[in-house]
Amino acid sequence: MYTSKYRPSNIKNFIGNENAIKNLIKWILEWEPTNKKTKCALISGLNGIGKSLLVELVLKKHDYNMIHIAIDDERDKDYINQKIKPILTAKKTFDGRTNALVVSDIDCSSGHYGFISALLECIKESQIPIICICDDRYCQNIKSILNYCFDIKMSKPTFQQVYPLVYKVVINEQIKISKSKVDKLYEQSNGDIRYILNALQLGLSNKCDIKKNIQSSNIFETTGQLLNMDRSIEDKFNIYWSANDIHTLMIHENYISSTLNVKDEIKKLENIAYSATSISDIDVLDATFNFDLQVYVAYNTVKATIKCNKKGQIKFPQFLGRISTTNKNKREKLDYDKVKFSKL
Repeated sequence: MYTSKYRPSNIKNFIGNENAIKNLIKWILEWEPTNKKTKCALISGLNGIGKSLLVELVLKKHDYNMIHIAIDDERDKDYINQKIKPILTAKKTFDGRTNALVVSDIDCSSGHYGFISALLECIKESQIPIICICDDRYCQNIKSILNYCFDIKMSKPTFQQVYPLVYKVVINEQIKISKSKVDKLYEQSNGDIRYILNALQLGLSNKCDIKKNIQSSNIFETTGQLLNMDRSIEDKFNIYWSANDIHTLMIHENYISSTLNVKDEIKKLENIAYSATSISDIDVLDATFNFDLQVYVAYNTVKATIKCNKKGQIKFPQFLGRISTTNKNKREKLDYDKVKFSKL
């Protein structure tokens, strides 16, 4: 995969956000447990912009040991208090590396009981640096921790910053693509470099036009992209409209098998319920037969995928198969010779 092959291995090769890099390095080198206003760094920016990668590369550069809490890890209040809090007093590992706690997707905490309040207590008591990552810095869920955070906002890289990487990939992989298509690809990506790399690889593998290739993906591929948690919300909206008449049913068929892995069965059921609620809202909207509500159908379809991540084979909706069988049986039972049509 190009996303792995061209992934930067050190901070010098990170694309864009020079100020964010400098601010994060300055913060972590000057971090003091007594400074309450900067005990935590909050990294925010668009999905796919490289927030987690930036944190990883900075910590690697300065030889920190990263303790990571991801969105699909256990994150309720009891777990944080019992498993994470004791670690926050251990400043160094046995080999002398300084510990740092990294918490991803703190703005997606609705399914984790007491998570934000427990995280706030960790920030107050911590003897090691804490870095929190989020897409929406203005999310009301995280408002309580902002007074303790050093704010680092990331912006999408410019075309001039991204172009050298695209040029490198095009030369190395011998891809034929015009400058105008590179411009178009950058606009479509909204700063998501993974999107650009995936699109370039898609064009290479199928030996055809990139734009056409993306748009002609079949519904099993596009449903997989909708269920992929690494896709941004904007990308998912664009993907949804490529086959909006079938995508909702495809998500309905596959969301349970794609629900995020969690150890706690209750949390897994909560994740399933989160998706099921959105799908139920879609049924209510569809029942009105109002085309003006289609944008809300799209919103709820994308919302139903937030607690999901594609794991296996995408299945076709059984509902459509049953309808097809029912209609076929009706046609076979109908004796067309005896049918009489009323006069107009």
